[in-house]
Amino acid sequence: MAISKIEDQNLGKFLQIVFSAGVMNQISEDHRDWEMVMKNKVKDPDGRSRRFLFQRTLGAAAVQYRPSAGTNKAFPSAQQISVEEHEAFYKELNATVEIEYNLWNRARKSPAKYAEPLALEFVSKTIATKRRLAADLYGDGTGVVCEAASAVDTTDVQSVVTLSSASSAAGHIGFAEFGDLLLAKTQAGAAVSPTDGGSPIAAFYAWRVKDRSRGATLSAADTVTLEPVDANGDVVQFDASNIVATTVFYRVGQDTIPNRTALGDLGTATEVMAGLESLASADGRIIHGITMSGANAATVLDAGGNAFDSSLIQQGMSQLKVRVGEGKYKWKMLCMAPEAQDSLIEARETDRRFHTVEDNKRGVRFWAYQHGNDSLETYTSEFVPKKRCYALPEAAAGKKVLEFHGTDFEPVRANGGDEFHLKPSGSGHQRVISSYMEAYALLICSHPAAILKIQNFS
Repeated sequence: MAISKIEDQNLGKFLQIVFSAGVMNQISEDHRDWEMVMKNKVKDPDGRSRRFLFQRTLGAAAVQYRPSAGTNKAFPSAQQISVEEHEAFYKELNATVEIEYNLWNRARKSPAKYAEPLALEFVSKTIATKRRLAADLYGDGTGVVCEAASAVDTTDVQSVVTLSSASSAAGHIGFAEFGDLLLAKTQAGAAVSPTDGGSPIAAFYAWRVKDRSRGATLSAADTVTLEPVDANGDVVQFDASNIVATTVFYRVGQDTIPNRTALGDLGTATEVMAGLESLASADGRIIHGITMSGANAATVLDAGGNAFDSSLIQQGMSQLKVRVGEGKYKWKMLCMAPEAQDSLIEARETDRRFHTVEDNKRGVRFWAYQHGNDSLETYTSEFVPKKRCYALPEAAAGKKVLEFHGTDFEPVRANGGDEFHLKPSGSGHQRVISSYMEAYALLICSHPAAILKIQNFS
């Protein structure tokens, strides 16, 4: 087979513009949440899992009053503290970089001319992997990307899915990346596949995210536009997507699809890292063997569908400090969706507990909410679900509440060898080389009650 010209190859086309306009990216590269996770890093993985203890009680019943005179009353019965052992398993995340051999070879010989398109692929994959973990920081561990409320098949190659706006909806529009490949499933985990003429489409491989429209307010509908593709990425035709209300979407490559009607431990339900949706819960779900109720539960304030305003923050923080104890931690961050912050604009104008913080030396400017001695900076992220707001504490005496045990992404090398490998095919090897990256990730919340989650607001 004749070797294609560099200009005709997938990445070679970048060579025509690297010395003119350059590569102009059209999508967000923001992964600040990943940097926030790394600030909570404790240590690299040192085994297949992490064991830790939770203390649920202080043995309060062992403290009793007794009469100062009269009958000789015995000392109260002893009551030992309640301690539970739990285990959390590390999650492995992999990524593959693939480039044409000719381009890679020429980049080695003439890096000034060919290195930029080569670096673009590596940098883009690194950003993609960090954005994935940034999104999973707010996930529940099931790997659900989003949940449908309805779908309209606008053409025979496109379906527009309106996402559920319920506070209890799984996933979030921020989890759906442009170009990502998704599979539709029922709540029980069964496949939901498009049909043509009433029959399954043999060539169908996945739904590709073609577009997404994020509603500008908390109540505005979010939509995701999907197109069906085959294994080569070519669009296939269909006459019915079969996507209905409660259909949920998972990313292609996720091995374990859970039955959401009978979930067990969300720490082992799938290969996906469990995030704040489960780690900061109070509904009795199980995560890392911890039943999230009672003393183990996070501080959760349900707004009951009411508008998101400063009264919810004030009430939630007061409730949190009663449970945890005043002064045990310092709360400095209030994570929310941009739409949630927008709803606070009017409250900011009239509530003196909001104030603007300006740091001329560091060029930082933001506004914060003052609760007692704690000034909570409003931090917005595209990955935070619209009807969620988290108040996160800082470390106290060197101990973090939200602990990240894991690694950054690094190339996979066998016996210290080269990180590049020729891609095999049925007739030998293609003129394509692949490089693999891996990372390990695990989030543990050492004190769930110290995290405030405000949910179900409008």
